Amino acid sequence: MLDLMITRRSALLLLSTTAIAGLGCERQSRSANRYPQGYPPGQYPPGQYPPGQYPPGQYPPGQPPPGAPPGTPPMPANLPPVYNDPINNLDVAFMRQRSQDVMRDLIAALPTNKQSAVTGVPLVIDDTVGEVNAFAACTKGKALMAISDGLMEIQAQMARTRATDEIFGTRKFDEYLQFVARNQQPKQPIVRPAGNFFDPVQDADGRKVRRQHQMFDEELAFVLGHELGHHYLQHTGCVGAQSPFITPADLGRVLSGVVPGFNQPNEIAADQHGTTNLLNAGRRRQDYQWTENGALLTLNFFLALKDLTPAESVLFGFQLSHPHPSFRIPIVRQTADNWRRSGGTAQPFPF
Repeated sequence: MLDLMITRRSALLLLSTTAIAGLGCERQSRSANRYPQGYPPGQYPPGQYPPGQYPPGQYPPGQPPPGAPPGTPPMPANLPPVYNDPINNLDVAFMRQRSQDVMRDLIAALPTNKQSAVTGVPLVIDDTVGEVNAFAACTKGKALMAISDGLMEIQAQMARTRATDEIFGTRKFDEYLQFVARNQQPKQPIVRPAGNFFDPVQDADGRKVRRQHQMFDEELAFVLGHELGHHYLQHTGCVGAQSPFITPADLGRVLSGVVPGFNQPNEIAADQHGTTNLLNAGRRRQDYQWTENGALLTLNFFLALKDLTPAESVLFGFQLSHPHPSFRIPIVRQTADNWRRSGGTAQPFPF
C-alpha cells in the first residue's frame, strides 16, 4: 500500500509540474528560486522542497534524511529492502558479536599506553533476565567488562525507532519510550511492542536499515568506550594488561554482587575519554564515521524514561550505576565540540 501511495503522489507531482510549465516562460521565471507558498501540501517544483516538509520517506538523492542530526552524511536514494535484518529481528547473537567488534575498534584507536592497559580485557555478556547495564570491574586482580543483553536490546530498538523517524517522519522513538515506561516490570524480560508497531514496508526499507546499524554501533561505542576508560584510567584497581581467562566463578562473583558504584569525577573522566575514543575510532572507519549522536540518543532515552516514571517503578541498572543523564549529556556535547574544534587533537581534561 505504501508503494502505491508513493506512486500516486509521484504522478501528482508530474502532472502539477507539467501544468505549471504550460503557463508560459514568463510566469515560470517569476517563480524560479523561491518557495511557492500557494502550492498544495507536498507539491513543489524540483529543487524547492522545504526541509522537513517532504512526503514521508521522500527526499532528494545525495542528502541526509530530513530528521537526521546535523553532520549526518548523505543517504543513497534507493537501497533494496532488507527482509531479515538482525536488528529488526533483535538477534541476540548478532548484538553480542557487534559489541565485540566495536570494542576491538575502540581499543585499536587508543594511544599505545592505553591500549596496553586494556588489551586482553574480556567483554562478557550478562544474560540476566531484565538486566539493563554495562560496567567495568576487577575481581581477584582480573579485569573484565560486562554488557547485558537487555541493554543491547533496548539500544537496538532505540536505533530502529529513531531511524524510522528520520526517514519517514514518524514518532516511533517516543512511542517506544512510552511503551517501555508503561509496561516494563523490574527483573522481567524486556518488553517488546506488538507486531503491528512497525510498518513492515518501512521496517524493511534499505535506507532505514542502513541508518539503524550506524546508530546501533554508535550507541555501543559510547557505552563500551566509557567502560574501557574506567580501566585505562585505573578506576577499577586492575593495572596493566589482564588475563583473558575469567572463570565462571569470577564472573558469578561480580554479577551476583553489587555492581561497582560510581564516583562522580571518575564518571566525568570516563565520559570524556570514552567520547574522545569513539570519535577517534570513528575517524578511522572507511564508511560511516561514528559521532556522539549514539551517546546522546542513549542518554536522552534514559533521561526521558526517568521523567516518565516518577515513582521510579522502572529503574534499570544502567541508571543506578551511572550519574543522572542530565549531568552526562553536556559533558558528551562539550567533549565532542572540543574534539572537532581542535581537529581531533583535543585531550580530555584530566581527573
